[in-house]
Amino acid sequence: MDGQQPTLARFRELGAIFFRIGGLTFGGGNAGIAAINRELVTKRGWLSQSQFEFCYALARVAPGTNLLAFCVANGWSLLGWPGALLAVLSLSVPSAVLVILFTHLYEAWHSHPLARTVIQGLLAATIGIIVASAWAPVRPALTSGKWLRPIVIVTGAILLTLRFSVSPLQVLALAALVGLVWRDKETQ
Repeated sequence: MDGQQPTLARFRELGAIFFRIGGLTFGGGNAGIAAINRELVTKRGWLSQSQFEFCYALARVAPGTNLLAFCVANGWSLLGWPGALLAVLSLSVPSAVLVILFTHLYEAWHSHPLARTVIQGLLAATIGIIVASAWAPVRPALTSGKWLRPIVIVTGAILLTLRFSVSPLQVLALAALVGLVWRDKETQ
């Protein structure tokens, strides 16, 4: 913490940030993580980029829902236990209420032709968001002359997951091993 803002005021503001992100950010964990980065690192400077990335890495190896683990790590980094609890509750309560509401609406309208059309549109948009989210971290690695390693790792990860049913944790471990062994010439 930078000490410029009293803890109670930061506690309220942090709760408001996670509440807003939990209730208004659509597109899964990646969209929420990008919004959190914008709010906590870029806009307010409460966390450094390296602190943010450390929280992200911890959340990725934690079991369960990565976005909630990520929020707990960020809340803990800023305000300890109270911040961790505040972050997870502020993020999850609005989305839980929306899920209950949407489930109720779905049950009431799922056989209506207009509702089915809307659901099909939402599914198509969701697939587009997932593809765009997967492409975003790969694109910078495809710089001129450095495209082979990312293509091999991404293709290998897809094949191991879809064709051979290798668990995501094992795929990540293998990708890390490949990245460690197969390094760019300027990083050695």
